[in-house]
Amino acid sequence: MIRVITSNRAVSLQVVAQDIVKAGLELKLPIQWFDRLFLPYEIRIAGDTVIIVMPVDVLYVQPYLLLCRDLKRGGVKNVYYATIEGRVNERYVYDWMKEVDFVANGYYTRDKLIEAGFKVVDVVHHGVDLKEVERARRMKRVGVEYMVEHGLDPSKHTVVLTISNPHPRKGLAWLDKIIDVVEQKDPSVKFLVVTEEKGRGYFGEHNNLVIVTDFGKLPRTTVLALIASAHVLVVPSLSEGFGLPVLEAMALGTPVVHAELPPLMEFSTGFTVPIKEILYFDRHEVGPSGIIFEQHLYDVEEFAEVLLQVVDLVRNHPHEVESWRAEAQERVQEFDIRRVYPRLLCHVAEDMPPQFCGVG
Repeated sequence: MIRVITSNRAVSLQVVAQDIVKAGLELKLPIQWFDRLFLPYEIRIAGDTVIIVMPVDVLYVQPYLLLCRDLKRGGVKNVYYATIEGRVNERYVYDWMKEVDFVANGYYTRDKLIEAGFKVVDVVHHGVDLKEVERARRMKRVGVEYMVEHGLDPSKHTVVLTISNPHPRKGLAWLDKIIDVVEQKDPSVKFLVVTEEKGRGYFGEHNNLVIVTDFGKLPRTTVLALIASAHVLVVPSLSEGFGLPVLEAMALGTPVVHAELPPLMEFSTGFTVPIKEILYFDRHEVGPSGIIFEQHLYDVEEFAEVLLQVVDLVRNHPHEVESWRAEAQERVQEFDIRRVYPRLLCHVAEDMPPQFCGVG
């Protein structure tokens, strides 16, 4: 069996792990995902192989890296499917970590790992389940009902959605400033932010903002239906390792606005805002971390202006929005989980069809 292992704390990576399993099951592979670690001995005697799906926070994930290292020394096939939102903090890197075989989730991640001296054996971008996307489209009313429940009516308001955890790198403090600008220029635009309770602290008082602390609590189809029913998705992040919500919005046909972060620019057809400066999170902002978060700073006025331009397209230029949707739909076909994740599975599965296992 292939064990796909991730953390019970990482919502987006749980989605990735589950999608890897879906792709494997469709190929008739014995595969299952877990949100806990195992002893190397348990895996060896079971004759299993392993894919770890985790960020490369070398302080936090040492047990996962150690599992990969020990399994490799024991002759057990495994890979660490990695993402990172900045530099590896090399003060927490040990030589034994460099024995691990990493598969990067993009070229940005690959380059950051190589800079730290890690071994990257492949690049496999994250994928989106286009079958689940189609189900979410058919259940769009679920997203509409969720908005109405929280006082927003997408038939009367232009609803701009953000779904994000409250880590500083996700840019919720910057979104607060963007909302200020938009509120002054067009108060009819309404913002819905789905985050955790801690996320409320980033926002001041706004008449055009609804905050719901349901992040990580909603069923996957509800999240996708919510994105599908929004007029625009805003991703205000300063740092990303991939940016799965952008890919999901593209698949669902919801215009998406984000800054030109390198990982996002590897796949996005969204409406983008230039980066003005790159800085790094001081460790005191987030506590000790194995990642030195790379902040891509943008101008909030410029971000708000791009957002208002997209709102105008949605309201007044439907043909241009349809043209964008067609381009986005074509692009996301390359990222269907049934196209991208078999390549990842080639690293640990026996008898994979050779067309999935090219060298990249």
